[in-house]
Amino acid sequence: MRPERFQNFLVGLAKNDPQAGTAVTLKEAGDSKHPYGLAVNLGGREVRWQITIRSAEGDDFDRPEKPVEGDVVHVDGPWAEGPEGWLARLVAGSGSNEIADIEQWSLCEPPKDGLTVKCHSGAWLFVRAL
Repeated sequence: MRPERFQNFLVGLAKNDPQAGTAVTLKEAGDSKHPYGLAVNLGGREVRWQITIRSAEGDDFDRPEKPVEGDVVHVDGPWAEGPEGWLARLVAGSGSNEIADIEQWSLCEPPKDGLTVKCHSGAWLFVRAL
């Protein structure tokens, strides 16, 4: 999954989640520094994430994307605290058969805020808290 499509996927998931208030792309939120990302109102405060990618070997963004599907990811926890855990649960619960794994950065050493979303295509999407 490429960053723009993943961004739109996340915005759609967040808009349909009762825990989230407004959900928009970073561009729609007025951020011109980060090409892809998400801004969501959670618990009365805006939380922002930037999306970057380590693409699958040989991926050419000039060609149309061909989604690669596989088994749906099953993450039973533990879950990170706060917005990172919310986002990880949101992605894990989406039922997308393009997502192979989700890594929560705050549960790793050294802890940071964000996720690595590994796709069956071989792409890794990095969702870094801003």
